[in-house]
Amino acid sequence: MRGSTIFTLAVAVLVTGLLAGVGIAQSPPASSAPGSSANAPAPPVEFTAEFLADPRNVQKGREVWQARCTFCHGKLAYPGKAPRLTPQRYTPAFVYDRVANGFQGMPPWRHEFSVDDLKSVVAFVLSREFSN
Repeated sequence: MRGSTIFTLAVAVLVTGLLAGVGIAQSPPASSAPGSSANAPAPPVEFTAEFLADPRNVQKGREVWQARCTFCHGKLAYPGKAPRLTPQRYTPAFVYDRVANGFQGMPPWRHEFSVDDLKSVVAFVLSREFSN
């Protein structure tokens, strides 16, 4: 009987360890825990008229737009995937906040693109070259 008790105890310890390991593997990383800086919204950035008008920034923004945004916001995406943009109603800070932090069904892009890339998307969306 003593041998079966030790065997049962060993199995219990093994199962407990395995279950604890599964729990750890399924837990989110500490950096993405609620309230951590990973979930904090991107801080606001400054825009100058020169930055927004610079053709290099507009071009970089167009490239990011074409790679990631046209699926939901492009001419062929309507109707239904995302709202049609009306840039004449937007401020640079508003567009940046939506692109960096997401909104409703739109994902935040701050973890995939640099601040300069995100600012360039703003330059493109607010440029005369933008149409959707």
